[in-house]
Amino acid sequence: MLDAPPTPPLSVAASSSAKNAHLKGRKRFAADFADLKAQGLELGGLAVTKIQKGDDEGMLDLVVVDRNKNDARVLGCNITITDTSEYPKHHTILTYSDDTDLPERVTRAFSGLESAPAMPIGEALERLLTSLSGAKPAAAPKSPTKPLTKGKSFATNNAASDEELDSDEGSDDYDGYFSDNDYAIPNNSQARTTAAAAKERVTARIQRDFVEVVSSSYRPGLIPFTSGQWDPATDFAVSVSFPTVQLTQTIPAQALVAWDRRLLASAKARYLVLLISGFNSGAGSSVHNVYPPLTAEGQYVRKGMQLRFQVGVCSAYKPTREHAVEAGRTFGLVGKDAEDEIREAREKAAKLREAQLAEWGSLDPDGEGPGGDGGFGDFGGAEFGEDVVEDGGQDDEEGRFERFSLSSSLEALLDSQLVRLIALRRQYGIGWAGAEMMVERVEREQRAEAEVWTVYRQEILAADADEAREARGGTLPHDPLHALPKGDDINVPYVAFCYLVRRLTLCTRYCLVCHNKLNTEFEALKPYVCDRPLCTYQYYAHNRGASLEYEIIHNPETVDLLLSLTYSAAAEGAVDEPLPVGMALRVPPPDKARITIPPPSNIHAYHQPAAPAPAPTNFVYAIGNDGLVDFDTLPVEHMRASIAGLIDTLPSIDDMKRHLERKVKPGKSKPRLKEMENGTILPAAWSILRWCVASCTAYLEEMSSEEQCIQGLDPAWRQFRFSVGAPDAEAKFQKAQQKSTATDPNAKKYPSIYAFHGSALRNWHSIIRHGLWFKIVANGRAYGDGVYLAKEAQTSMSHYAASARACWRKSKLGPTSCMALAELVNLPHQFVSSSPHYVIKDTEWIMCRYLLVKGLDTPQADALRKKKKDKAAIPFVKLDPAQTTTLMGKALQVPQPGHQIAQLVEERTQELVDEDHDETDAYIFADRAPPQTEVIELSDDDEPMPMPMPAAKGKGKGKGASLGPPKDDWKHDAAYVQRTVEMLMPPPLDSTPSSTMAVQRELKAMLKEQDKAMVSPGGLKELGWYMPPELVGDNLFQWIVEMHSFDETLPIAQDMKKQKVNSLIFEIRFGPTYPIGPPFFRIITPRFLPFMHGGGGHVTGGGSICMDLLTSDGWLPSYSISAVLMQIKLAISNLDPKPARLAHNWNTPYGVGEALAGFKRAAATHNWTVSIGFLFALNCVLIRLFQVPDGFDKLVR
Repeated sequence: MLDAPPTPPLSVAASSSAKNAHLKGRKRFAADFADLKAQGLELGGLAVTKIQKGDDEGMLDLVVVDRNKNDARVLGCNITITDTSEYPKHHTILTYSDDTDLPERVTRAFSGLESAPAMPIGEALERLLTSLSGAKPAAAPKSPTKPLTKGKSFATNNAASDEELDSDEGSDDYDGYFSDNDYAIPNNSQARTTAAAAKERVTARIQRDFVEVVSSSYRPGLIPFTSGQWDPATDFAVSVSFPTVQLTQTIPAQALVAWDRRLLASAKARYLVLLISGFNSGAGSSVHNVYPPLTAEGQYVRKGMQLRFQVGVCSAYKPTREHAVEAGRTFGLVGKDAEDEIREAREKAAKLREAQLAEWGSLDPDGEGPGGDGGFGDFGGAEFGEDVVEDGGQDDEEGRFERFSLSSSLEALLDSQLVRLIALRRQYGIGWAGAEMMVERVEREQRAEAEVWTVYRQEILAADADEAREARGGTLPHDPLHALPKGDDINVPYVAFCYLVRRLTLCTRYCLVCHNKLNTEFEALKPYVCDRPLCTYQYYAHNRGASLEYEIIHNPETVDLLLSLTYSAAAEGAVDEPLPVGMALRVPPPDKARITIPPPSNIHAYHQPAAPAPAPTNFVYAIGNDGLVDFDTLPVEHMRASIAGLIDTLPSIDDMKRHLERKVKPGKSKPRLKEMENGTILPAAWSILRWCVASCTAYLEEMSSEEQCIQGLDPAWRQFRFSVGAPDAEAKFQKAQQKSTATDPNAKKYPSIYAFHGSALRNWHSIIRHGLWFKIVANGRAYGDGVYLAKEAQTSMSHYAASARACWRKSKLGPTSCMALAELVNLPHQFVSSSPHYVIKDTEWIMCRYLLVKGLDTPQADALRKKKKDKAAIPFVKLDPAQTTTLMGKALQVPQPGHQIAQLVEERTQELVDEDHDETDAYIFADRAPPQTEVIELSDDDEPMPMPMPAAKGKGKGKGASLGPPKDDWKHDAAYVQRTVEMLMPPPLDSTPSSTMAVQRELKAMLKEQDKAMVSPGGLKELGWYMPPELVGDNLFQWIVEMHSFDETLPIAQDMKKQKVNSLIFEIRFGPTYPIGPPFFRIITPRFLPFMHGGGGHVTGGGSICMDLLTSDGWLPSYSISAVLMQIKLAISNLDPKPARLAHNWNTPYGVGEALAGFKRAAATHNWTVSIGFLFALNCVLIRLFQVPDGFDKLVR
């Protein structure tokens, strides 16, 4: 009798799988790796050595050696598990080798491993060695093994391999181990299926993230960088956007316009867009992309990975592929621009023409040669160059991505700090403010993060508490990381965009360069930098502030004015802090004739405009080899002289504008200012120009139409819209005004008065940067301390707005004097003085509205008449007749402040339209067909269900039929409701006997109450809801209910009537814990206006109902569904704080994911506890809905 064959020992893979079977995800991967490294792996004479973790998460570096040849190196490679959170059942395996000239057999072995289904790493390496050596795995299965190659077993392959080893000793090392027959060529259909499955997993994850983004009323998009159908293996970018006009809900519209007019003034900038790219960056980037890019702890999944963020505006919800690629381009071709080519072509043609004419002996002034038409005129016409070059002007192109003034600063912040902040928040459980403070302390003190947390823990938590209080006021966006459980995946696009909106909202409180919080007494209207010299240098050298080029092109009058005011202040010795120090300026030694000290400031200064006394000139300059001196080493008087001298070397603003508007070919570098005048202008002069514009933290814009201008003012005065102070200065002024109207009867009737503030031209460089402070005595204080303002314009014009003695000679405006018109709170009896001038100590009672400039160039009346508007349509301020604002005794008419900006906001709001998804985004959002679901069946012991009632038709019969419903009773529209059935979630799959009985009771009660209402005098109209019996299906746990007959005076009822919406259609779902846990209510259609867009009614951005009674905290088992429906109807009807309204895209049904994410976000915002049993049920639904692995359950945790 033959002995039974010995049981083969378990392989490394098999023993590791048995030992670590209870683990999954990253823990399982780490355990399998530790076992593999400790035990090693040897098969068929080949062994895996030097196994270690690679640079990326999930990557293994290893070397294969031949034991039969003294451990000769055979192959070096790395194997990557793309998503260790899905290990070992749902990941994808990728292979890579740095070795060159790999034989085809090796590449096929790699391909076979990549196309194989998911498996533990031990099995994967055994499969690799088997393919390379032809050996049989150590743990052979009991059942017959399927041959690796057609017609051959493992043993046959092994024998063939041994024969080849003997016969090919002199060949290449690789050829000594591999034969074409050793490798099982993968089935093409299997490879395609595996690749498709990997694509669906990535798509499902992106879809999940996108659904959460949509629930916050943001708009996500995916932009492939290659044409054709999207493939996750190719490079791509993710965008998140929302309309720029919606920023006005948290940022004053006036501040937005001051930061960059494109944010509101241009229809081309309808959307604020964040582009995220770099998913293929880091080690192995040539092999694959990575999504999601961060682990649950906020670390990059691959070492060396670096996401890239770009911030801009766009006319569409996402830029086109071409513009997204162009936005990421960090260089441009240096070459001649279009106008250079035109000029050179014309010069060449002219020389040719002259040569030809000289040959003919005719060079008359008219240029007429033998042909009588100018000879060779075809070479010299204006048409010549125009046909040669390509017009680079494409400003009106749809989908163009444009950067704005804060783009560079925000991009630097996101690139350098966002991922680090996320990691700190996940590690220490803190908020954005606390994480920012930690980063600042770590960088400043060069300490470890743990040490900073220990030392400054209380301060960090206090910073978070302060921001939490501010967030409760609705001024900050939702925080997706707040209350996100440990281990849950991070939605990077959503988190990044929310952080972007937060920092944009708070940008004036932070330095634009180092991004740390400012500690200054004065908060500016525009964002600026801190007082660190390095920040100052980078701000101007790297153009981190307002775009100088944009301002010159689109607002040349303002740039001209700013430069002229700086010149006058410098030439007259009045320029004070802040000075352009820390900018590494190399300047010529100042002309000593320019060096002056400022004149004494007193009330009589305007009577004797004597020239200021010269300053001491015995300072010795440290002149370098370049003939220049360091600006920062100069005395203040010499600095002023140097500033004036540098400004004098600049060309006029009109010349700069013409230079910047020169056309260039696509891909070529745009014209730069430093190229003007052949580059002979010193770099320091351009830096001074940038300093003049970027250091102005006020908002200045010349009025372009008569409706914007003060009526009755001398046209010699150019009028600029003028705002100075913090972004919330307007809000503080309005608050002070409201307080005055509540306590003073006259102020209630006339809330505002207007007055003029005049000052010498040299002082306005400082005023427009600091506001109307009274720390410096400019014209005396005869009537007390405070800001002095005049009731009569002539007082300011003739006495205080003293003319300048020095003007920039290249200025088109040529300003000689300035004064401001300010709006004041109408409480003159509380001023320091109200006669003969107003003297106000509380600067929050003053709001500058206009800057009036008198210069050598006067505005053309015709230019204003072109945009003239009917005076009856212009809203003017109702001024107090007892406190008139006059010019030469004639009362002025002042347009209502904010009228133009309010109109601008309204125009941008009206332009908003819902854009359809492009092909790529439609694919991402497409519903994945759910598998067949099991219907819940009732047991025979359950209470019998009533038969579904037929649809109500006509009047009810039976008892009470004589009364009947009212003639105008609400009518059910079966076709309207039927269209929404396809938008339902898949039927619930989980139930318990107790929940089944409870749902049966509720359904029976609902139908009974509905039947009574149908024959009652009040009818269905009084009931307010309707449950279509024909849609009571086999699954008790999923209902459709209509809500109708709202009070006709409500905005929602008027919207429904206007759009002919018959009812609100609800889906109600019951979980297995009902009635202990609450059901889930969501609206399928119509779509409501989200809260952040001005809507209300307790409806979330995804259509779910945001009410405490529908959470575990507020729910009671005694609640009936009909009573809950009435509570929901009351909530929708509530006008406080905002009434419910239909969205402009009201006929777009809510998606399933939107409702879930919206409810989850609302619950997190209000710290509500969501029912665990119901979330488990929804988790099962979503897994089946999107056909994704178990890891998808993190969406509902």
